[in-house]
Amino acid sequence: MKTLQGKSWILSVITASVLASVALAQAQSSFQFTGVSATQEGAIKLSWQSQSSAVYEVDEADAFNTNSDGTTQWNTLYTDYPSQGTNTFWLDTGNYRLTPAIVHPKYSPMRFYRVVNVGFDTTPDEPTVAIESLTNGSVLTGGIIITVQGVTDQVDIKTKLYVDGQEMSPALLTTNAVNGTTNTVQETYLLNTCEWLNGAHILFATAECQSGFSGPMNQPAVGIGHGVSPFITTTFSNLVTGISFSQPFFDPASGQIQQVSAIFSANVDWTLQIQDINTNTVLTVTNYGGSMQYNWNGTGNGGTNLPTGIYHYVISAVTNGLAYPTGGGPGGGGSGDGLPSPSFASSLYSSAVSDTIEVDYPPLPPGMTNDGPTNATITVPRGLNAASGLTSFGSRSGGASPDGLSDNILAQIGPPAPVQPPTAPIRGIAGSFGIAYDTYSANGTNGINVNAPDNGLGIGQHIHMEGDNASMYNSGPLLDYVPEANNFVSSMEDGGWISSFVERDDQFSIGNLRGGGTIFNNVNFGVLMTHGDYGTSLDYTANQCKQMYFPITSGTSSQYIRMSEMNFGGSGSNGLEWMALVSCFSLYQNNWSSMQNAGITPINGNLHLLIGANTFIYTSPNLMGLWPAYMLTGKATIGTNGQVTFSGPMTIQAAWYQAGTDAYAGSKQNYGQAMEFAVAGDTACSGDYLKTNSTPTGTKYYDHHVVYTP
Repeated sequence: MKTLQGKSWILSVITASVLASVALAQAQSSFQFTGVSATQEGAIKLSWQSQSSAVYEVDEADAFNTNSDGTTQWNTLYTDYPSQGTNTFWLDTGNYRLTPAIVHPKYSPMRFYRVVNVGFDTTPDEPTVAIESLTNGSVLTGGIIITVQGVTDQVDIKTKLYVDGQEMSPALLTTNAVNGTTNTVQETYLLNTCEWLNGAHILFATAECQSGFSGPMNQPAVGIGHGVSPFITTTFSNLVTGISFSQPFFDPASGQIQQVSAIFSANVDWTLQIQDINTNTVLTVTNYGGSMQYNWNGTGNGGTNLPTGIYHYVISAVTNGLAYPTGGGPGGGGSGDGLPSPSFASSLYSSAVSDTIEVDYPPLPPGMTNDGPTNATITVPRGLNAASGLTSFGSRSGGASPDGLSDNILAQIGPPAPVQPPTAPIRGIAGSFGIAYDTYSANGTNGINVNAPDNGLGIGQHIHMEGDNASMYNSGPLLDYVPEANNFVSSMEDGGWISSFVERDDQFSIGNLRGGGTIFNNVNFGVLMTHGDYGTSLDYTANQCKQMYFPITSGTSSQYIRMSEMNFGGSGSNGLEWMALVSCFSLYQNNWSSMQNAGITPINGNLHLLIGANTFIYTSPNLMGLWPAYMLTGKATIGTNGQVTFSGPMTIQAAWYQAGTDAYAGSKQNYGQAMEFAVAGDTACSGDYLKTNSTPTGTKYYDHHVVYTP
């Protein structure tokens, strides 16, 4: 349950000279903002007076008092941000993981903020966290490997890495080890410093630990604790800086172009190569100057057609000895006579007189919607399209201006400040997905208490749940489903999948899941995360079979939905092909067989696969980050030279099993019994990949795999 701390108050911010200076006017309160400023890239840095062990949510609105009752419609920008002590700062770079996306603040004419204290840590001990591979004053060039270590006495711990208060993409590698009562996690991140402008940057990491895992029925509430590492001040120094893209997804079929931009710290001869997933160069562009802007229309050299997919942008630059341009000049690169714009990311770097860089995964911050009245509000009148501090970096190449400025103005003030982080470098849209989850948080740590369904005999008897004759289900809240959802959304969007919806708690209802009206049947990939139970007595409402049940909340009340009421699968290009029920016993084998024999499974003729668990399943943010990553690119390894390689995409089924195995490996938690994941569906689709898959033929199969052994 969100517990609000402190008083509500308003802070007005008046901008002058494109936020070169700000004037603050605030109401009296013990909780207050201590600063607001704009970066050179037009991001907004917020600082506020904070309390130790507190956790904060940052919300935004593009207009104030717009609702019919005079209230403001707030959108959650970021959740679960831990206090940094008595003063905390955070950076707003937009939230491209939401649907619709919250754009970078430089593209918004006005921004209102509020910060909400949503509660305090509930574990007896806080975790410790440190960035191991960096020291204060480090000068960083190109792509670097950063190692973060978190330590706790609790059963689970995970970390996040931040640059200037902005969260980076999830770690590529995670290693967990337990020694007595000490639980240590070491996570490896890849950072491309060329995505930022040169200069000073602050790096820090956070850790979140859990006292246990929620999932099966009658589990106690889970305690959460946070830690923040010491800040490390570094200097980014590159010949190629400020890389950015104009489109979150680039779809040339709808007439879009992708503008690839970069700034150089000297006058250079530059080359832009666009490469496919197999590193074949499909387009080469060259020019010179102090900046680069190239509008790619999606075709290759000579105007050849290119397929939808992930593409790499490789930018090379060599100093040419010419004076740095002060009033425009070459560097645009033309309007793009051959490429739409996908892009991917890995790392090739060097520096000094020349740089070759390949753009990394865009580290967009995740964030789900949330609720709660305001604790603090900032009003930021905007006008940052011409970001302060960026002048005369070369002329624009032509084409539509994403920030609405005309070409001649851009030639005078330089290219638009690069969006930090860059948007997803994908050509075309790989597919659509939707995710819904129930945190059961309306009852706070009391979790969920719900009557088991009536068995259909009309004599007041309830289904026996998991062998329990009691008519009530009791469990603590699923506290970890927010980061799980965030990790899944981030990984899928990095692979070119577009998020059609992310719905939490009361945003979706039990009616959205019943029959042909399910919200999932109009996306290609669906994920539902809830509690789940299996019945051990017959359900006379459903052909006298034994089946599975899922409690769905509405406010503080809850109701079960029978699996037999669900109907998954959609036709057409946007139809549902794969559905995941990340819930305990969602594919409990005995009851699944009973449902099959009764002819009432939730799989219709369009669904390829239904993914779930044969046993209990404990919440794990690592699971929901690893699974899409394995489906899209495979497991990552880092060589001794720092080069990152991937094993290649896994099948949906194999990735589910492997992600489960890796997510629970080395855990301090002893689950007491084996954990098994399961997949059911059409036999012809058992080898489905996200990119290549088969048409269902009507023959069904069931498979399960042990992912954890005590």
